[in-house]
Amino acid sequence: MAWIKRGLITLVILFALFAGVVAWFLSGVDANQYKPKIVQLAAEQGIALTLDGDIGWQIWPNVALKLEGVKLAPLALPSESLLEADKVAVGVALMPLLDKRIEAKEIVLLGPQVALTVDKNGKGNWELITDAMEAKAELDEKQQRETPPPLDIPKEEKQTSGGLELALEKLRLEDGVLRYTDRQAGTEYAINKLRITADNLVPGGKPGDVRLSAELAGSDLPEPVSLDIRSTLAIDDGLHGLRLQPANIKLTSAEGAKAEINLRGNVRHAKADAPWQIQLNLNVEVEPITSWLAAVGSEYKPQSSSALKTLHIESDISGTDKQMSLEPLQLTLDGNRFDGSASYQASTSAKAVPSVSLTLNGGELNVDDYLPPPVAAPQQDELSADVAAAQPVELPLESMRGFNAKLDLTLKKLHALDFEIDKPELAVNVNNGLYQLNKLAAGLYGGTLNSTGVFNARGDSARGELSGGLSGVEISKVQEALFASDEPEAADQKKVTLSGKTDLTWVGQTRGADTLALQKNLRAAVQLNAAELALSPFNLEKGMCQLVSYAEKTAMPEREWPQQTRLQDLRAGINLNGDVAKVEGINAGIENIALTGDGTVNLEQQDFDFALGLALVGEKTSGNGCSVQNERWRNRALPLRCKAKFSEAGATTCKPDSRRLDDLIREELKYKAEKKYGDKVEKKTEELKDKLKDKFKGLFNRDD
Repeated sequence: MAWIKRGLITLVILFALFAGVVAWFLSGVDANQYKPKIVQLAAEQGIALTLDGDIGWQIWPNVALKLEGVKLAPLALPSESLLEADKVAVGVALMPLLDKRIEAKEIVLLGPQVALTVDKNGKGNWELITDAMEAKAELDEKQQRETPPPLDIPKEEKQTSGGLELALEKLRLEDGVLRYTDRQAGTEYAINKLRITADNLVPGGKPGDVRLSAELAGSDLPEPVSLDIRSTLAIDDGLHGLRLQPANIKLTSAEGAKAEINLRGNVRHAKADAPWQIQLNLNVEVEPITSWLAAVGSEYKPQSSSALKTLHIESDISGTDKQMSLEPLQLTLDGNRFDGSASYQASTSAKAVPSVSLTLNGGELNVDDYLPPPVAAPQQDELSADVAAAQPVELPLESMRGFNAKLDLTLKKLHALDFEIDKPELAVNVNNGLYQLNKLAAGLYGGTLNSTGVFNARGDSARGELSGGLSGVEISKVQEALFASDEPEAADQKKVTLSGKTDLTWVGQTRGADTLALQKNLRAAVQLNAAELALSPFNLEKGMCQLVSYAEKTAMPEREWPQQTRLQDLRAGINLNGDVAKVEGINAGIENIALTGDGTVNLEQQDFDFALGLALVGEKTSGNGCSVQNERWRNRALPLRCKAKFSEAGATTCKPDSRRLDDLIREELKYKAEKKYGDKVEKKTEELKDKLKDKFKGLFNRDD
């Protein structure tokens, strides 16, 4: 993060200032007389320096320069200390000191406290110092350009001695504290009990041992996390590189979670303005992940006790501080192994954005193991109340911009939400807020899925488009996965089911700045085609035979009627407008019966309403069905209405449509009356209508 980078830069500057102070002190006898000059020099760099204690020499056990009561703060805010230390001691080599040459051998900091704060406007207190230093450097550069160059007069070379050499053999920091407070975000973090010991930090020398221990606390951490770092570190000549041989980082939480990171390799650059070259091997072990979630205040628990137990990451990191790649990358989660690569590209200009990419190939993965445990399904009234009370969630459009990314994921098999998906492939590109779904493909229940789309989050509201299709999918397995229930079926009611293979194609679009707007503005067109589809538990052919037998006063055929309807060559178009789906142009065959109709599905009200028509083609409904003697009943759509709540749908959902039944009765009886009574048709029609209407209404409730 930016604040870490700037904070480290600030600390380096502060330690460099200490080194300069040490050099100044050792050049005189009584260092206290230079206090005003030192404070003035610090002020010129934008730093408010306070030295409450005396400046002196420590003779035993080592010769050292000693400072007490040191405080550093931005000059603009002198009361807000950036760094405080009870004691700073710099040990020096005795023999070089006699030659007026300072060679720092040991640095000791006791009780240092660093306070980094971000105000409500997002400005860090360390930035006040860095901004002042940058302004001072620019002013010096400007004055140098405007000042005429001095005459180049050769001077006699003089033998000079003195100066500061850093040959640090020991570093000791005890009881340190670093606090970070972000008043804009309302967060606070701290590194407490910081202890650092290091030996042989001599550039170009032998590798030295470094040890760091601390406790990490923060607003997102209910309990402190222990940090322990051990490393064998070698520094190249001229501070041009570091060699980790290796570095071991351990994190331990109060919840029993452990994480261990091992790094081996080097970081170096050829010169000051050159990028850092990175060559590292990374090895990470984390267990258990559930305890780490608890350590950061999360109550999330997966439904499988074997999930989120272990995580292993292994990779080679190469590149620079501007462009890095992790290849090969091996990630193992609870025994599920993924192989691939990753990369990072920093922004190269003010208008450019950083880029990341991730490619993974894996075997089988059961996503359901990582989902939270299922909860008891609410009652319909509770569900409706929850839906009505649900508030729209604003899309994080700002966070969805400002970076580029590429994701390629391929698995052998994926089990998710009770779906069995073979060979899923996902390819997504992100270009500064423009999300492109280049590929979503998989084998799904005997068929195939293919889809592409785009989601544009660059404006004040988002726009999305999606198109694709399902081919040859076994719909009964999809229904079982989507609407599975553990509740037993009632003895007098069987669940409505569909079976058979079907093809679906769709194209849709939406827009909005929150989830509710995306749902309400959704417009989609879906085309459904199925060569053979079975609908249970009711038999539409039996219902039509009941209607015809009553009308013609003939007996029902003696046969076993299966509790299902086979639909041949089903075709239907679905137009989705927000929460309402209109199903139009339904066409299908049921033996010798033609099915037509349309209807609506209301997702918000959780109900459906379909008006269907059954028309007989030929003399018999099927080979073993009923025959129709009256030609007027042939090729005529008999009205059927299917209307119910989702939770109440069953075998009795589809009934004769009373809205259209009156017209059908009137038309048929008028025809018969005209034939028999001539001019007296109107009177006889009304009489016959009243007698037969009630009998027609109960027709579909007969059992024989």
